[in-house]
Amino acid sequence: MKQIKVLTTAIAHVSTTGTNLTAAMELSSEARRNKAKVIEGAHTVENELETIISHYFFGESHGRKSVFQSLVLDSDWCSFSAKRKLISHIVNELGLLAGGAKAQLEKLLSDVMSFRNAFTHGTLSSDGERVWLSYFQGAPRKEELTDDYLTRVESALFEAHQQAFALSQQIGATKQAKSDEMA
Repeated sequence: MKQIKVLTTAIAHVSTTGTNLTAAMELSSEARRNKAKVIEGAHTVENELETIISHYFFGESHGRKSVFQSLVLDSDWCSFSAKRKLISHIVNELGLLAGGAKAQLEKLLSDVMSFRNAFTHGTLSSDGERVWLSYFQGAPRKEELTDDYLTRVESALFEAHQQAFALSQQIGATKQAKSDEMA
């Protein structure tokens, strides 16, 4: 498959003592690859939420399930935030989670949305040694993309998907393949 080429922007912080622009651009390039992974990871979590929502309203099969998916869940006005609210309703209505487990899911989904928004709308910059993500979330913020920070992002994306997938299985929206079907 062809890998497309696009113009990209990069902000380099230069100092009077000198800045290695090649290193700054290489770090920015690495950060953009992580940015794409964060966006894709959040999209994967969102897809799992859509599976749960669609199953809750239509069961395994229904003539209008695909129309609902395309006209409602895939629309620009059915945001990640709206899907979080629907999931919260479904979890409460069906009694799927309680207490700490429910609060943990809500926090994870909130974190996924925040990370996705920061990486989608934020600006990356580098001085050749470090990379920062500048974004707005209630106030202007600037986060250094350290290994620890990126590990927190990665963990939130994985844990949110695992919990959403488990809910999907719990309500029957996703079925685990049986071992004889896998052979």
